[in-house]
Amino acid sequence: MILKQLFLVHFRNYENARFDLHPAGNLIIAPNGYGKTNLLEAIAYCGIGKSVHFHRDEYLCEQGYDFFSIRGLFQTDNELGLEIQISWQKGKKLLKINGNPVRQLSRIYEGVKVIYSAPEDMNLIDGSPRFRRQYFDLALSQIYPEYISLLRNYLHIVEQRNNLLKKEYTYAEKHSWDLHFCEFLFPVLQYRQKYLNLVNQALKEQYPHISEQVKDISIQYKVNGIEDYPNSIDKLIRILEELEKREKNYQRTLVGPHLDDYEFLLNQNNLKSYGSQGQKRITVIILKLIQASLIENLTSIKPIMLFDDVFAELDQLHTHRIKEFLDFHYQIFIASPNEQITSEWNELTRLSLAENKQ
Repeated sequence: MILKQLFLVHFRNYENARFDLHPAGNLIIAPNGYGKTNLLEAIAYCGIGKSVHFHRDEYLCEQGYDFFSIRGLFQTDNELGLEIQISWQKGKKLLKINGNPVRQLSRIYEGVKVIYSAPEDMNLIDGSPRFRRQYFDLALSQIYPEYISLLRNYLHIVEQRNNLLKKEYTYAEKHSWDLHFCEFLFPVLQYRQKYLNLVNQALKEQYPHISEQVKDISIQYKVNGIEDYPNSIDKLIRILEELEKREKNYQRTLVGPHLDDYEFLLNQNNLKSYGSQGQKRITVIILKLIQASLIENLTSIKPIMLFDDVFAELDQLHTHRIKEFLDFHYQIFIASPNEQITSEWNELTRLSLAENKQ
């Protein structure tokens, strides 16, 4: 799919802007503070319905305003038109698809696929488990939209179960919530493991040639709180009974996908501890390339690729290999303050930020 036009009203530093975008993508070259990242964030918002940086919606409004609007005109891979409009005002968000109001924000995951890459992606390796869970849950949702409601229901049950642990309860009450907890836990785990298996297979078979530095990368799922999950609800119920005293003391659920983690391994060693900054940087970019390939293969939709100043610290060889791998198969937007980026990506049309502000 491609994004043909983008209209912004009171979004970040854009009071009223229109962008006509090239089917192959655009280069966005400007000094820091001119709105490059804001533009890419707006494009990403059309695909996930929230800030890709996990900012609250009120912080996305232009200073002095309490509302914003984003409207994207897309062309699908079968050359049909698709209009996504999302507006926010005073805590209320409205989504329209092709002019029709849609109550479920997750509906945009079905039609719009966007992958955002930025320097802070290094947190996928060096950051907290929460950052990794957020990334993989989003990647999963882009391929399996039904995972969104499944995860939401699971997290709601965790919240209710935590509330129960903060007060006096009967055995029947806790057993009922434990059953609900287990019934949603296993499907969440199955989706996560299915996606992780696909990623590891791609890491092994398709991407080693991009970099000699990261030829043996894999990702391992890390269970928190217990050694591993049992293979049945009954066995997990018994584990929860054994944990009851500790959970009552901490007043929260101490095991489950909401606490689990992903560990990146290089030659079977923890990449966070043993990898160089260069190895980590190229690994997270390869992960985004895999994400794009899986989206296309499993949904038949080509995602839009957004690169926000991620090539600045990559050497020319790795930049060239990534470009060769992409081969302009997707619509690509690259933002950078560095004029030299144009020499490697000279096929992309340069987009002026100032000329599009109305």
